[in-house]
Amino acid sequence: MERLRARLPQLNPQIWTQAAGRCLFKLGQGLLQFYMPLLFVNQVGLSTTAVGVSVGSASLSGAIGYIAGGSLADSQRWGRKGTLLLSAGLSVVAALVLALARDTPTLIAANLLLGIGIGFYWPAADASVTDVAAPEERRQAFALLGVAENLGVGAGIIGGGIALLALAQPQQLFLLTAPIFLAFGALIRLAMTETRQPQAEGNSDSVRGWLVALQDRPLWIFVAVNLFFTTYIALVYSTLPLYFTNFVLAGGGDPDALVSFSPTSTAGLFAWHVLCASVLQMPVVRALRTLTQARALAVAMLLWGAGFGLVWLTSQIGGGRTPLAFAALAFLALATVAYQPLASSLVAELAPQSQRGVYSAVNAQCWTVGDFVSPVLGGWALDHSAAVAHNAWLVAAATTVFGLLLLPLLDRYRTQVAAESLTVPGYGEGSPSEGNAYQHQSPLGAGASSQ
Repeated sequence: MERLRARLPQLNPQIWTQAAGRCLFKLGQGLLQFYMPLLFVNQVGLSTTAVGVSVGSASLSGAIGYIAGGSLADSQRWGRKGTLLLSAGLSVVAALVLALARDTPTLIAANLLLGIGIGFYWPAADASVTDVAAPEERRQAFALLGVAENLGVGAGIIGGGIALLALAQPQQLFLLTAPIFLAFGALIRLAMTETRQPQAEGNSDSVRGWLVALQDRPLWIFVAVNLFFTTYIALVYSTLPLYFTNFVLAGGGDPDALVSFSPTSTAGLFAWHVLCASVLQMPVVRALRTLTQARALAVAMLLWGAGFGLVWLTSQIGGGRTPLAFAALAFLALATVAYQPLASSLVAELAPQSQRGVYSAVNAQCWTVGDFVSPVLGGWALDHSAAVAHNAWLVAAATTVFGLLLLPLLDRYRTQVAAESLTVPGYGEGSPSEGNAYQHQSPLGAGASSQ
């Protein structure tokens, strides 16, 4: 036991609480998002485009949720803990509405509620980890949350597949997520302590926080790159399951034929993906720790291109598609775990202490775009011929070139900002509690700093 304890990351107990919460939250969210397209297309009978638009609507309400959640998480009244409790409550209601949905308007309503709940969760959860993790621990802390996230998603996929075999009505599956979100809320209520530090009145102004973030050049270069990453991850969970279920061939033959994959067999394939991500998370973080964040993100971008290329290749060969599908999902898992802790730790370094919720909300807004674009474009591609559906993954692989072109700018601007901060008289003489690695001037004046 002592040997096992020594191998575990030595982190603040509140980080472990957030890891447990992340596992529960992603268990519920992963189950909903994985099975929603499969069941509403193949069981309820809605069109792929209608379901794609409905699922994408969660990103629109999520945009509001991220903005409100970031501001609430930084506020004195709600803080990190209160915002997470709001997220739990909204997610419970969304799960219950999904279980009752039989048409597109009700499905959209459920997704709008779910989007707000998700929007409240991410800024508060990430900010609470940043609050208690030392700068040198942040990659490891967010890697731990990545492991918890993958375990939660994997449990949701596997558990959902098992539950479908026992349920008379497949849609009853969504009822199972309500107790999961309730358990998440109970954990936050009982085990979490508020991590937000009291700030001077001027520093706690949420409008000021958003203005600071809007003028942070390195942050917005990262946002441009992050839009690709979030879209890729959303494609994997919103479109790829339905693609493998309805379009990947078991053998040779007519390229427009459909395969007899079932939701449960696709669930097994994605359980492999999540298992790979869980096992590889910590080793990948250690392997990339000597690289700058921009260069490590470039490695992740290359892995995404390779993974999407392998997905496309599954439709082009005459046999052995299932092993190739497993290989593609292993590459996509590797790409995911290379990206996620780096993105969160980079935003944590950029954010001033008093605006961590706002900066996390800006980062989370990238998911708004990814979660909307992916199901809409993916649904459109799957509603067309098999050739369009297959070649969509080749197009996705090609878009990684744009991310690779943007990432060197991130290193360049961060270096430039750091150099400027050294030449400005009086810089770095502010409150050490801000914990900034470097600061740069803002037209908003003193205190408007970012790393």
